[in-house]
Amino acid sequence: MKKRMWLCVALCALLVWTSVPSLAEDCFTIDVDALDMNSLNSDEYVAQYLSASAQGVRVRKYISDSSELAAPVRLTLMQMDSQTLLFDKDYGLQSGTFDSGVIYLPYVADRTIPYLVTLTVGDYVYAMPFMHQQARLVANNACTYGVRLNDLAVAFYGDWMMGTMVDLNALAGQGSMSVDICASNRYIIGQATLSMQGSSLCVSVSFNSQANVTVQSQSVWVVTNCADFAAGVQPPSHQPGEWVDVSGASSALIVLSLRVDYDPAGLPAFYYDLSSSQLQSQLSLWEQNRAGGQSTGGLSGETVDPFAFSEDIGWIDNSGWVDEDGWYDDGSGWVDDGSGWMDDGSGWVDDGSGWYDDGSGWVDDGSGWVDNGSGWTDGSGSSGSGWVDDGSGWSDSGSGWTDGSSSSGSGWVDNGSGWTDEAAANF
Repeated sequence: MKKRMWLCVALCALLVWTSVPSLAEDCFTIDVDALDMNSLNSDEYVAQYLSASAQGVRVRKYISDSSELAAPVRLTLMQMDSQTLLFDKDYGLQSGTFDSGVIYLPYVADRTIPYLVTLTVGDYVYAMPFMHQQARLVANNACTYGVRLNDLAVAFYGDWMMGTMVDLNALAGQGSMSVDICASNRYIIGQATLSMQGSSLCVSVSFNSQANVTVQSQSVWVVTNCADFAAGVQPPSHQPGEWVDVSGASSALIVLSLRVDYDPAGLPAFYYDLSSSQLQSQLSLWEQNRAGGQSTGGLSGETVDPFAFSEDIGWIDNSGWVDEDGWYDDGSGWVDDGSGWMDDGSGWVDDGSGWYDDGSGWVDDGSGWVDNGSGWTDGSGSSGSGWVDDGSGWSDSGSGWTDGSSSSGSGWVDNGSGWTDEAAANF
C-alpha cells in the first residue's frame, strides 16, 4: 500500500514537473488545422494570426486516430530574407496530433524576420508564413525629443535622455504643441502635448496603439531656472496631466521621464542631430535662460516689450499711493474711474471728479493740472516793489499783498497779521 502511494506521488510530481516548462516557455504555436489556408496571402491575416515576438515556435497538426493510419512527417523552417534553412527534421511516422516541440529562433535585434514554415504530412504539404517580431522591451527609458541633457552639461543626468526647451510666450500664443516621445534611444512610441492656460503649463502623454505601452513610472520636471538645474539643483517633480505654475518665466526646460514596456515592431525610429535648426533653437533658449532670461526670441523669433505687462501682473507704486482697484486700462492707457486711489498722508485727495490740492494752488480742471498761482510774476527788477499781478489784480506794495483793482480796497488785503476782506468790511 505504501509502495503504491509513493508511486502515485512520484507520478503526480513527474506530471507537474513535465508540465511546468511547457507553460513557462515563451513560444508561439501554429495550429495548422485552425488556420484559413486561403487567407495566408493577406498581410492583415498574417499580422493577426502568424506573427509574434516569442523566443520560439511550435507546429501542431491532427493526423489520425489510429497508428495504422500513421503518416510520415517532415518540418522545415527557412529564413526568407537570407534564404537560410534554420530547421529541417524528419519525424518519421506520426499519428494522433503531431507536435513539433519548441523550435527556438535567433534573437531579433531591431527588425521583423520573415520565415516560411513547411509541414509535409504524407502527400500533403502545408506552407505557412511566420513573422518573427522583435521581442517586447521591458523597463526601458523614454522622454520627449529635444537636446540631450549631456549636451546641456547637466550635472546629475547621464545617458541619452533628452529635455525639450520651450518658448513659453510662443506656446501661450498658439495654445499647445506636440513633441515626440522617444524610447530606448531609438523608437518613437507616442506624443507629448504641451498646453498653456494663463500662466500654467500642462504636459500630457499619449502612445501609439501598436506599441502596446505599459507605463511603470512617470514624472515631469518643468525647469524655469536653467542655471540652477545645470548646477545640479533638482526641481519639483510633477505628474503628466498636472498644471504647473510658470509665472514670470519666458522659457522652460521640459524633462519627461518615463519607464515603459512596449512592443517595438513596426515603430518609426528617431535620429538625434544636434546641428539641426530645431535643436539649435532649443540650445539658444537654454543659454538665454541660463543668462537670466532677458531674451524670449527663441523659436518664435519675437521680442517682448518689457513694459507690456499682462493685466494680472499689476503695477507697484512705492510713492505712497495705494491702489484700491480704481485704475483700469481702457486700451489706450491707464485711467482712474475715481473709485480707488487715496492719499496715505501726502495731502492730495480725489473727490471723484479730479485731483486737487487742498492749499498748494494746483487744481485739476478735467484736462490736466493747472497752477492757479502761475499768473504771478516777480516785478522787483522794474519797480523794486516786489511781486505784481500780470492781470489778476493783486500787487505787493512791500508791506503786504493788496488788490489794486479799486481804490476802496474791494478785495482781500494783507494787513501784516493775516488776510482780510475789505469788500466785506466796507459792505
